[in-house]
Amino acid sequence: MKTDKKVMQMLSHNEAEVIPVVITLKDTVSSCHINDYCRLRKRDQHRSSLRGLKMMTGSYCRTTIEDLQRHPDIQYICFDYPVKAVLDVATPAIGAVNVGQRVGVTGNDVGIAVLDTGIYPHRDLITPTNRLIAFKDFINDRSEAYDDHGHGTHVAGCAAGNGRSSNGTYRGPSPRANLIGVKVLNKQGGGTISSIIAGIDWVIENRSRYGIQIMNVSLGANPSTSYRHDPLTAACRKAWISGVVVVAAAGNSGTGGSIVTPGIEPTIITVGATNDQGSLNLREHTLARFSSRPPTVDGLDKPDVLVPGFDVVSLLAPESTLANVSAATEMIGRNYLSLSGTSMATGICSGAIALLKEAFPSATPDAIKTLLIESSRYLDHEGSTTGVMDIGEAFGIANYKWET
Repeated sequence: MKTDKKVMQMLSHNEAEVIPVVITLKDTVSSCHINDYCRLRKRDQHRSSLRGLKMMTGSYCRTTIEDLQRHPDIQYICFDYPVKAVLDVATPAIGAVNVGQRVGVTGNDVGIAVLDTGIYPHRDLITPTNRLIAFKDFINDRSEAYDDHGHGTHVAGCAAGNGRSSNGTYRGPSPRANLIGVKVLNKQGGGTISSIIAGIDWVIENRSRYGIQIMNVSLGANPSTSYRHDPLTAACRKAWISGVVVVAAAGNSGTGGSIVTPGIEPTIITVGATNDQGSLNLREHTLARFSSRPPTVDGLDKPDVLVPGFDVVSLLAPESTLANVSAATEMIGRNYLSLSGTSMATGICSGAIALLKEAFPSATPDAIKTLLIESSRYLDHEGSTTGVMDIGEAFGIANYKWET
């Protein structure tokens, strides 16, 4: 059994009365009740038991954590690290508009779960049909959809805005996809690993109920350990195995070896960002200066695909943190906002995948990932051959492979 270095440091220095942790159990165990693994003390605060993920979260004293370390069914104890949030040209550049017109796909009825700061019920998402079909709040436990930060609304628009407020100009790749808002980040755009994995657990449990086929994770934390022990990557891996295509941001550090978790997980789709230079020609795209570079903490070549993520115009959540702090040059009227980041690229990638899932509903997450990598092209940078996503090329390969 292994313990995160941050937890070990706090134990050795006795820095805190209680330590917030995420506990990963062995896959062979059946119980997910903390009382089966240790005796709780008065100071201990058990938060959640996530049966589907075989994880538990809470804040426990030194003695309780030492008891957990000795238990043979405990696989890993990780500090509950902080996590933060990391279309006018972007959507046409990846070929989504041409595909929609040629093939007739719009992401219709494909469910995209957006784990983020929430989703504001923007006109481009609820008119003429309300496509924001579900909302779960792990921060404030509110039942009605909202976004007090604005990041999640922007990402949702990158994937599935229909451009209603702009006569179709600022439209995501899948303007008829359904959205499921899962608020796991607060008003400041921050959260913890425990809130993220609780959201992932909820997505897995509700994937059939809401038709969730894609999970967008435009957030991240600096990895403290290998993906083999990271509870956030483990949760994403289980979502992937359950049949959900997991799409995660690479991060915005702009340096080598800076891929964030859960983007370090080998199985899922990790997205980096390009600067499209205002051009529809993929040959003119360059790697965005902020996009995190390979390798991962485990030496893997990530991201898997690059997508435009520079100055992307998408939905504005009114009275949100972003709405209140954004400069006038970033605001596009009263309904839109221009932002840059691998978060935006990830949202666009999720929307493009929804087109594929509508056309090829039986395609597995592994098949989708392989297809995106095979069909990406042109960009060669810093020793990595990761290319720019070309959804039109992806459809051409898919039609040949999956319909012949």
